[in-house]
Amino acid sequence: MAEQLQQLILDTLDREKEIKDTRTLTIPGDAAPATSQEAQLVIQGALNSLLSKEMVTYSMQEAFAYALTQEGNDIADKGSHEAVVWSVLPLKGQGAPLSIKDLKQKVGDETAKIGQGRAFKNGWIGKEGDGLVKLKESIDDTTRNELAEIRASGTLAAGEKAIAELRKRKLVQQKKLLWFSAQKGSNFSTSLDKLETDLTAEMLQSGAWKTAKFKKYNFDAEGIPPNGGALHPLLKVREEFRNIFMEMGFAEMPTSQFVESGFWCFDTLFVPQQHPARDLQDTFYVSDPPESLPPPTDYYEKVQKVHTVGGYGSIGYRAPWSDADSRKLLLRTHTTASSSNLLWRLANRKGGFKPVKMFSIDRVFRNEATDATHLAEFHQVEGVVADYGI
Repeated sequence: MAEQLQQLILDTLDREKEIKDTRTLTIPGDAAPATSQEAQLVIQGALNSLLSKEMVTYSMQEAFAYALTQEGNDIADKGSHEAVVWSVLPLKGQGAPLSIKDLKQKVGDETAKIGQGRAFKNGWIGKEGDGLVKLKESIDDTTRNELAEIRASGTLAAGEKAIAELRKRKLVQQKKLLWFSAQKGSNFSTSLDKLETDLTAEMLQSGAWKTAKFKKYNFDAEGIPPNGGALHPLLKVREEFRNIFMEMGFAEMPTSQFVESGFWCFDTLFVPQQHPARDLQDTFYVSDPPESLPPPTDYYEKVQKVHTVGGYGSIGYRAPWSDADSRKLLLRTHTTASSSNLLWRLANRKGGFKPVKMFSIDRVFRNEATDATHLAEFHQVEGVVADYGI
């Protein structure tokens, strides 16, 4: 039926240029026009399918109407509570008044309770002794007539005030009605071509993909909810370490910068520039861009001095210093590169240095031969306590 409905929409657009109101369409297999909300949702499904092929465009229209509740339908079929109460009472002067007990037995407790008050208010019934009698030979059951009109047309000629009274009695409820206006799309055609949804190996081998028409991806569609899930074992271990540090009062330091300079990764940690760990066989160097921005000049000069001639009780390495080696970009070999940078920033922040306890758990990279227990990438756990006199 889906393809038949799509074809009906295309043929109607081809004939009439535009569909102003989809409620005028008759779904194949149905006898009457598609005026119900269920039918309009079926039409929307067909329009969405054609929209994905850019064969049509459409806009949603909406209006409000009224429908009867279950009690409202019962009253439209059998009469209002007040009319039912009036119908079982004798006319005044033509029979013994009906007692309240007998009235409840005849019409039921709920109808007797609701109907009495409204029938008294309308002047249809009166009290005579301990019983009730009719005061009018005939009545006009306005409530039943109004509900019948709403059931037939979705509205009421008497206006919103009368509708508000019926809604107050919970006999009617407001419903939002949807329908659609459709126009031709950029790929409009009266011919329905089936679009491919997958690129298969057979298509690639035969070359059929070159002429095939593919359905566009709907990036707004919701995925299938997973039935369950679990943390990766590595994430479990990371979370355990993180919780331990947090419980001891440590804060997590930012370590998202995987690319570092030789200065922060090695020089500030006083790894000699001639150390084998800085060779290509142990470290991944970046070729583009090949070097970093200049580090802070005053700090750079202090580090260089300690390396070459010493200071702070050290005699230095007494080895040549290379600015080029210090500026080389590389994949960090340890998270201590981030720790070193952080400690420098803490020492030079506004307001002066304040003691800290920080930790990191993140990836590092080393140019090592891979085997069953070694990879070029692994995780490092590190803690730093910075304070005076420790």
